[in-house]
Amino acid sequence: MSYEVTLIPGDGCGLQVADVMRDIVAATGVDIRWDLHTGADLDAMVASVKRTGVALKGKIVSVAAGGKMPMTLQFRKKLGVHAIVRHVSHLPGLPARAAGTDMVIVREASEDIYSGFEHESTEGVFESVKVTTRAACERISTFAFEYAVRNNRKRVTTVHKANILKKADGMFLAVSKEVAARYPSVQHDDIIVDALCMRIVRRPSDFDVLLCGNLFGDIVSDVAAGMAGGVTVACGTCYAPGAVVFENPHGTSVEVVGPDGANPYPMLGMAVDLLRHLGETEASARLRAACVAALQAGVHTLDMGGTAHTSEVHAAVKAAVLAG
Repeated sequence: MSYEVTLIPGDGCGLQVADVMRDIVAATGVDIRWDLHTGADLDAMVASVKRTGVALKGKIVSVAAGGKMPMTLQFRKKLGVHAIVRHVSHLPGLPARAAGTDMVIVREASEDIYSGFEHESTEGVFESVKVTTRAACERISTFAFEYAVRNNRKRVTTVHKANILKKADGMFLAVSKEVAARYPSVQHDDIIVDALCMRIVRRPSDFDVLLCGNLFGDIVSDVAAGMAGGVTVACGTCYAPGAVVFENPHGTSVEVVGPDGANPYPMLGMAVDLLRHLGETEASARLRAACVAALQAGVHTLDMGGTAHTSEVHAAVKAAVLAG
């Protein structure tokens, strides 16, 4: 069977690691036709994803400009992304502060401070508006519990700051409790976001599924990934009506790592998720096992504290895929 997938490599080393990924995916035997978008044509990228229904996306670097949201945020808004899921699962062989970390962060992605409402109320005084609606709270809470049921997860923890944001986060917490009552097979509790961050650093194994608003989800996702091995396990899945985007918002410029120094493992991790989404479970498992084999063999890139170059990772993972 042949598939068409939108590919947005992103900036910096994006195209380099995307080429590695495409070659290794081809080695699994899965036939994918890539609709490649290497420019910054936002409308063309969104149109492609809406047509194919699935995409891999690297980091798009945005130049800060007054009144404009970063390109990635514009992309998500145009596509209608309402949920982002990051399954932070440590890979055997990957250097990490907390090997064995396995948690899921479910992040509401349509509102909060990312709504972009800011103004200067008087000279030198700016106000930023945090938007929280009951509809979005119920949608993301339902999404989190449905995810837990589908994936045999036992507990959902609502992350909030309701002790300070008594109305906005108070509603987020209250709605999550209402939704939790409809899923008696899933445990539910809650935690204040700052206490959560401390506990993730101390005992990440304490958590299963974390239900977060947009800002807290953004922060908590990176704290968790940092414990489990960094950008290699920082991939996320964006959900929009009729479309799924596998994304890693982190990237490196060629100037920093050199022409053969990029880490292709994050893009390969996105491909693992993509193949599973397409129903190619055997190929997905084989690619994941190949990445683990390379990591356990010590094929670690510069950002992991190793010496392996992009081409060495490419060769090691491809050989393991073909051998598997």
